[in-house]
Amino acid sequence: MSTTIKRRQKGKNTRGPIYSVVDLETTGTSVNHGDRIIQVGCILVQDGEIINHFETKINPQTTIPRQITQLTGIKNSDVRHAPLFDDVAGTLYSLLSGTIFVAHNVNFDFPFLNAELERAGYPSLSIEAIDTVTLSQILMPTAKSYRLRDLTSSLSIEHDHPHSAVSDAEATAHLLVDLMKRLRELPTLTLEKLVELKLNLPQQTTMILNKELELRVTNPLPLSDDLYVSHGIVLHKVRPATSQGKVVNVRYPSTKRAKLKLYEEMLKFRPTQSKMMNSIYNNYTHDAPKSMIVEAGTGTGKTLGYLLPLAYVAYPNKKIVVSTATNLLQQQIAQKAMKQLNRILPFELNGVVVKGNSHYLDLAKFVHSLSIIEDSDYVQLIKAKILVWLLGTTSGDLDELNLNAQRSPYFAEIRHQGVKTLREDNEFYKDDFLIRRQKQLHTANVIITNHSYLVDHAQELGDGTRRPYLIVDEAQHLSESILRRSRQTLDFQNIRTVIHVLENLVSNNQERNLTNIFEEHALGSYNVELLRDDLCALNEANDAFQQALYRQFMLNIQSNPNELIEQPLNNQQLLSLLTPTSKPIMQLEQALASIQLHFVALRHLFEQQADRWLFSDRYLMSQFQSQWLVLADADNKLHQFIGTLEERGSSAAFWLTVQQSTEHSSMKLSGGLLTANHFLTENVYPYFAQPLFVGATLFTSSRSNYLYEQLDLERSQTLQKRFASPFNYAERAKLLIAKDAPTPNRTNNEEYIHYLAQTIYDLCKDNECQTMILFNSLVTIEQVYSQLKETDLFNQRDILAQGITGRREKLLKQFASGTSSILLGASSFWEGIDLPKNNLELLIVTRLPFDSPDEIMNRAYNDLLKREGKNPFYHSSLPKATMRLQQGIGRLLRTPEDFGVGVILDSRISTRRYGYSMLKNLPKGLPVEELPTAKVVESTKIFLKKQRTNNESKKFLV
Repeated sequence: MSTTIKRRQKGKNTRGPIYSVVDLETTGTSVNHGDRIIQVGCILVQDGEIINHFETKINPQTTIPRQITQLTGIKNSDVRHAPLFDDVAGTLYSLLSGTIFVAHNVNFDFPFLNAELERAGYPSLSIEAIDTVTLSQILMPTAKSYRLRDLTSSLSIEHDHPHSAVSDAEATAHLLVDLMKRLRELPTLTLEKLVELKLNLPQQTTMILNKELELRVTNPLPLSDDLYVSHGIVLHKVRPATSQGKVVNVRYPSTKRAKLKLYEEMLKFRPTQSKMMNSIYNNYTHDAPKSMIVEAGTGTGKTLGYLLPLAYVAYPNKKIVVSTATNLLQQQIAQKAMKQLNRILPFELNGVVVKGNSHYLDLAKFVHSLSIIEDSDYVQLIKAKILVWLLGTTSGDLDELNLNAQRSPYFAEIRHQGVKTLREDNEFYKDDFLIRRQKQLHTANVIITNHSYLVDHAQELGDGTRRPYLIVDEAQHLSESILRRSRQTLDFQNIRTVIHVLENLVSNNQERNLTNIFEEHALGSYNVELLRDDLCALNEANDAFQQALYRQFMLNIQSNPNELIEQPLNNQQLLSLLTPTSKPIMQLEQALASIQLHFVALRHLFEQQADRWLFSDRYLMSQFQSQWLVLADADNKLHQFIGTLEERGSSAAFWLTVQQSTEHSSMKLSGGLLTANHFLTENVYPYFAQPLFVGATLFTSSRSNYLYEQLDLERSQTLQKRFASPFNYAERAKLLIAKDAPTPNRTNNEEYIHYLAQTIYDLCKDNECQTMILFNSLVTIEQVYSQLKETDLFNQRDILAQGITGRREKLLKQFASGTSSILLGASSFWEGIDLPKNNLELLIVTRLPFDSPDEIMNRAYNDLLKREGKNPFYHSSLPKATMRLQQGIGRLLRTPEDFGVGVILDSRISTRRYGYSMLKNLPKGLPVEELPTAKVVESTKIFLKKQRTNNESKKFLV
């Protein structure tokens, strides 16, 4: 029998329970459908130490599927001479009896093992079982992923063979020890709150929390020095902002020698980065500094490249505002670049991350929500995560939780609505995260924000007459933020749903609501009754507005059942319908104003008698307010539409999206600006010193004015610097163009999809490496995926497809942890993805990334350009596609050690005149070859094999 058992050391006096940490590898996920165990790993843990170890492979008496072999490494030959489960069932039953069963996803391992024991003639194990997945979700609330390999990696737990039962069991055992330590360190008050949530966790996992709380009766735990209690909730203390201290004379390190002295061993000297630093410093210390655009190729180190010189320029009296494209980049600047700089600079940088209000937790609303035991187990679990997260967070930024469920209605109830919604008598006013942030803004000398926030709050960030330095990172997205801000959608179905929720909160139904709260208060009851009438009136007004839009714009439009129609609108006709004197708008505004009036009166009565209400009563009032704010937001959108039509109607587009069926119909009113219209020069730049614009891919040609127009800049008044990537593209990368690829069009779509699927199959079959395939359309992804699904590749490789196997965030996590995964992604995958080393070796571009000319906003923008006498293709479509292709190819090399092949399956780049312009803007030194498709497949295989051989040779020499 191929088993290994290590006995515990004798003589050790342990009194804690024994935890049996188990992992199973199986032929599939359903024991009822004939799947069987092929490997068992079991680690016994007591008092934080591993005391016993059992492992064995199992002969399942059935064939192991190929995908299981690929996942676990266990082949049919490995189990041919292994014991049957019946042979080890007695040993397992004896070993596990009297222990607490532990697994990472216990609802799989525990029932599966019990079913196998029963099949072997043993009774089910009647022991307690707990789950390390949900315990990790509660006790490690900011983990980016709860997969075992990701958790162990973040905790530096050795886990050499994921999906090997013994390796997984041992890793889970170490994880359990870490989790139990975290549990023992939880403040008693937080532990009490967790127990009060009545969490419904897998098997008996909740028991662990209850037992720990019982222990606290005899073993009280003092509160840690970095924590404090406010109104029954344990929070993390905020570190007081350090003052600037005594001003010192500092000299910018302009030479290599000076930089090396400053960096010591903490930063690596990069020649290209040093040139970038010096050019920025020289411009901003000049008597007449200019606005500046810096294109810094991948690997330059652009974040430190702009922060270090401007830190010297700004010291000691000025601030720096850094604006970037995404919240993730904000966190990276704050957590990495700022820390690196503070280790080397002779003065300190105090940074603060600033986002929109809705990114932050409203502490008072969250605490009120704790009194309600939700029907949703997941919402209760989120509450538990937040309770533990509050022990560590000082920002209250919900993005720290890395949750994909922030669209849940629960988050609408606990998100912050802004400082203006707070009252000073709010019990958590002093603890409020936005109040804290306001204080930090006064002392910070580096403010890290995003483009959307910058566009909305430029005056506030500009700090009066002091005009901070403004750095716009990923500058190519700045104008998009303005357009996104102006483009809104009014969803009538969503408004109807909100009205329905509000009606339930004031109706005479069985559940407790505002009617019950105010039933003994005459004025309160009267206002509740008025709110019922107001909501009825709003519902009627909402329907009347839809009908008016339909009559005006859709009455003569022919459509098929279930067909989705996007109907462009005449702006003048829409404006006449939206004027305040039109009947539908008057009805809407009157109903909304009446709801606000009567709810404010109700809230005033509620706050006058604050001491008499239950937590649940406060929660109901908070629910009504949250839903009312959704209606107020819809009203704001309507007024924004009117403002856009009145002020900039000639450069705006609006449309109705209508879908009708016998069971359900929906309507949305959408629209906004087509161009930024000098918004930046009028509303952003005046509050700052001359801005610095940075990005890895900013320019599309030496003659194009595209970027300058997008950024509202005068070319003659702007300094331009371009720094090529320091990576060795000539030897480490290659771009292959399939010159015989069919040109995609409507008439040959079936042939085109078959070509893509076959070529992707051939490229991936011969090259077992991390492969990303970029598309322009989710529809094309679906068509190609369905064809790949019919091939043997589907069973051999992990194929991830946007819109089919998951969302972007989930797919990226899976892909980044893979070894030979294939990822099919559309627009959002062309940029903002960092896959260093062997995380990406083959990049396939299926089609040149031009925007669809049929998309309604593109069509309207092209019409606008034509009216201005401009060529839409050369003025907009080509520069945007060139920039996007640069960004896509830029995914290949992310570190000096990387290598990779890019393949373009669109012959237009070699046959059309504009193709030369696109290729010219790709990384300097990148070899480009035009070959028939069959030769592209062959050349890809040769290049990747050669690179791997070279890398292995270098490792051997080292």
